[in-house]
Amino acid sequence: MNDTQHGGQVYQFAQTQNNSTEQTLKTVLDFSASINPIQPQIHWPKLTRAAQAQLIHYPDTEQRALTHAIAKRFSLNAQQVTLTNGISSAILQLFSELKPDTTLLFTPIYSEYQRAAHKHSTHIIESTQWNAPLPTSLTQNSVVVLVNPSTPEGIFTPPQTLEPLLKQIKQHNCWLLVDESFLPFIGFQANLSLRPQLNQQPKWMVLQSLTKYYACPGIRIGALFAAPETLTPFTWPAWPISVLDEQFMLHALNDTQHDQNTHCFLQSETKPFIKALKQSPFIAHIYPSQANFILAKTHVKAAWLAEQLKAHRILIRDCHSFGLGENHVRIAIKSNPQNQQLITALKVLSLKQ
Repeated sequence: MNDTQHGGQVYQFAQTQNNSTEQTLKTVLDFSASINPIQPQIHWPKLTRAAQAQLIHYPDTEQRALTHAIAKRFSLNAQQVTLTNGISSAILQLFSELKPDTTLLFTPIYSEYQRAAHKHSTHIIESTQWNAPLPTSLTQNSVVVLVNPSTPEGIFTPPQTLEPLLKQIKQHNCWLLVDESFLPFIGFQANLSLRPQLNQQPKWMVLQSLTKYYACPGIRIGALFAAPETLTPFTWPAWPISVLDEQFMLHALNDTQHDQNTHCFLQSETKPFIKALKQSPFIAHIYPSQANFILAKTHVKAAWLAEQLKAHRILIRDCHSFGLGENHVRIAIKSNPQNQQLITALKVLSLKQ
């Protein structure tokens, strides 16, 4: 059994309710998973026709159409793109292949990196200071993992600011995994990412979730970006994603208004939502974030607050599993009506205190 803690546990919540799972999924407000509330425009009849025609066949083993579409979107060559069945499975696969001597994790960090490191690494080092000198024990078969923008804080560090760290990694000639899953919420520009450096650094990889920005966590699809030769020795499934996954993502990438719609939404909703949260007696501090979620320190235990909000059919993320203690929560930024429902629920809870 996988006891790793994640947000987005709507099915587990549904099992605790008297209503049907379908009804619960329609009414629950899930602020625990940082998914874009702006969905791409999908031509469902066209998608359905294409999927129906392909379901009786195996997927293209190279899945060229989607690989080329993702490469174009992220300004890469198709040879630099490897599709994966979500990022979580890619993390486990990478660590299984690399079997690092030492894994250096810059924390707080997505728990699947810790899970994979504990399973496949000889030694593990966790550090909160990415700008400190690297341990001298790092070998050429060691792995450094950095999430940028970070989670659960949502802090973005520009590549030029990371340069001292990158220089040290080059000197150690170790592996570098950079998770840029939330970077599309900031932008796709090449100067925001380490993607332009990959061809010159064959031991560097960028992990890119596609389900958060394109609002489709129900399908499992992600991508690894690297120099063309980097992932060749690794063993990957013949068909990492289904034809349904591929068709959805092709349609999502074809929505030319999705970027503008998403960024306009974040600009209009983030500041008012933060202002309202700060007025709650449960919230002690809001940390600055450039992503689509907010890290907050609470006056009460996060687990208690999360449990109380469940009565209002609202889920938030207790950040205890990130190693932040008992008084931190992560809250996704959702639509204005949904944000207002959370604010109202917090007010109701405060009146009961």
